[in-house]
Amino acid sequence: MTIAAGIVHDLPVRALDLCGVTWSGEYLYFAEIFSQQIGAVDPASGEVVRRIPCPDVAGDLTTLRGALLQVVGEDRHLRLLDPATGGEMDEWPSPRPGHLISGLEACRDGVWIGYADLSIVELRDPDRFRLLECVEVGHPVTGVTVSDGFLVHSDRDASRVRLTDPATGQQRLPVMVWGRPTAVTWDGRLFWYCDHATLQLRAIELPGITTASERGRHDRDRA
Repeated sequence: MTIAAGIVHDLPVRALDLCGVTWSGEYLYFAEIFSQQIGAVDPASGEVVRRIPCPDVAGDLTTLRGALLQVVGEDRHLRLLDPATGGEMDEWPSPRPGHLISGLEACRDGVWIGYADLSIVELRDPDRFRLLECVEVGHPVTGVTVSDGFLVHSDRDASRVRLTDPATGQQRLPVMVWGRPTAVTWDGRLFWYCDHATLQLRAIELPGITTASERGRHDRDRA
């Protein structure tokens, strides 16, 4: 059985190959392969307020300690960038060489990483990316985020967003969404995803996943 989620909000952005999205607490940052740029968009107005050059953009991004962590290059390295200037602050090799990092999300517990060619999501420490936890999710992952109590991962080919309890490995009913979801993020109320079919950022709401108090805690716990 599958449940369907309606679109709450669409944000068209000037992009030909959306590959990443993350919520900073103020803006949605999105990564785009064709232009080799990261953009910051105000979700209320839809205005792109900043564009940052990032050569070799190749996948998802997340916010880490106030900076942007971006997947780059054929070898899927992890590059830390200044969100104001795009200046490189640090870079690390892929923690799983030879596999395609496709989803990133930093949180208070570490950095969750999903792979386009593996059916797992890993939790790694945010300093040296040592493996802390590995969760089997049953499908290659095109994006990953976390909400209170759930690991949320997107499945582009099946047009599904899936929720897993990382403590037990149990999944909720999969959620069918419009388009082809790649990267995904959560702003404390809405789940945003890159729709590879329509080249826009789309938002869905999943009632029962969060409460107002949980949303406040999520904002405090962001990395």
